Amino acid sequence: MINLTTLRTFDNYVTAHIIKAKLETEGIEAVLIDENTVTMQWHIANAIGGIKLKVAASDVERALHILETTEQEAIAESQTPGFWDEEDIDQLNPDNRICIHCGSQNTRKDDYDKKPAILSWLLLGFPLFFKSDKWHCFHCGKKF
Repeated sequence: MINLTTLRTFDNYVTAHIIKAKLETEGIEAVLIDENTVTMQWHIANAIGGIKLKVAASDVERALHILETTEQEAIAESQTPGFWDEEDIDQLNPDNRICIHCGSQNTRKDDYDKKPAILSWLLLGFPLFFKSDKWHCFHCGKKF
């Protein structure tokens, strides 16, 4: 039996499949675990740990090297002149997207504050959404 090791975890299936396809084109067998559960029951995604990308233990170092190289190429490509349209530059503020805790660029702006929505749902029977100005880092899990 092959010993599988979790290489990465994802919160959506699109990114997971892109990374899996990249590894498979390089000749590394990869498996996605809990993909259907997270996709269909997104509200319990954090409880089960998200979509897990697993590879054979013997391929972990090579897979990490491939992913690191791919990420570095993507960052270098995104920093070339003309990569972003003018309207994209206006919407994208790189200073806000870098996590202040760990320096990762794997962040997302939270559109709505979830705590008041859950509280109002429990008390009133329907959620009330309020805009949020917080960002979430997927690398360290902190909000800033």
